[in-house]
Amino acid sequence: MQWKIAAALVAAVTGWHGQTLAQGGYPDKPVRIVVPFAPGGSFDLIARDLSTKLAAVWGQAVIIDNRGGAGGNIGAQAVIGAAPDGYTLLFWGDGVLANPLLYDKPPFDAIRDLSGIALVATAPQVLVSRPGTGPSTMKDVLAATQPLNYGTAGNGSPGHLAAELMKREGAKQLTHIPYKGGNQALTDLLGGQIQLVSTGLPACIAFIRSGRLQAVAVSSRTRLKNLPNVPAVAETLPGYEVDTWFGMMAPKATPEAIRNKVAADLRKVMADPALQKKLMDGGFVPTISTPTELDAKMIKDLAFWRAQVAKSGARAE
Repeated sequence: MQWKIAAALVAAVTGWHGQTLAQGGYPDKPVRIVVPFAPGGSFDLIARDLSTKLAAVWGQAVIIDNRGGAGGNIGAQAVIGAAPDGYTLLFWGDGVLANPLLYDKPPFDAIRDLSGIALVATAPQVLVSRPGTGPSTMKDVLAATQPLNYGTAGNGSPGHLAAELMKREGAKQLTHIPYKGGNQALTDLLGGQIQLVSTGLPACIAFIRSGRLQAVAVSSRTRLKNLPNVPAVAETLPGYEVDTWFGMMAPKATPEAIRNKVAADLRKVMADPALQKKLMDGGFVPTISTPTELDAKMIKDLAFWRAQVAKSGARAE
């Protein structure tokens, strides 16, 4: 009984301390946002835009800490092990749910170890080919009688799982070629070594707009406003939908008041029309959520990714 009373007192003090921080000037020192990938990628670019704007709102430095490695797991574990005081945050996406599923001994559990703060953007996967040399429509993909080698950023990546779902729904000739990074896959596609690449739209939207690559289809439920001429996979395979998301998270015990404060300030900066346009031009769909909404989405999406990983047989390399 004594330990239960002590635990209740600790929880009460922690909650009170969080309320005090949020109401009494949080943040009152620099905030670190861990991006679990190398500089220059999609997550890093969004995080840097957000950090600049949050620093202006908070009057405090917001430091981007790139912790690449193990497909994002190293950065996530650095945040999970940090003090739950709002000064160490994680900017990742639904890979935080899928990645641990690829291991026999998962390095962490996102639902157990992290709390949501806010969803800030979504981005579909896209199947791309080289103009004049590969399939140009989903009907071409479905009608193929010879293997279609498609590259991805690696086993278990969103591009891999999205394409394997297409394969199970009829695109039988898709043959996976995993790379150690999406850029390598795109390089080989441009060079003619493979026929297709399945990757996040932000990674190749510049190639699509320049005409160097052709978008076969996007994985979102409907067409995108910024690419209205690119069909959705669902137009050929009804019910198909795979969207990846980008969001801010914190260690599990971070007080609700702090998470709500960060989410409210993110909502302010995401309302900037210039930022929204920049995101859309980069292949993202701007959005915003509350901590509660992101927590619920994480629980729901975990079930989706668990099924995709199990059906694809993907394992960490």
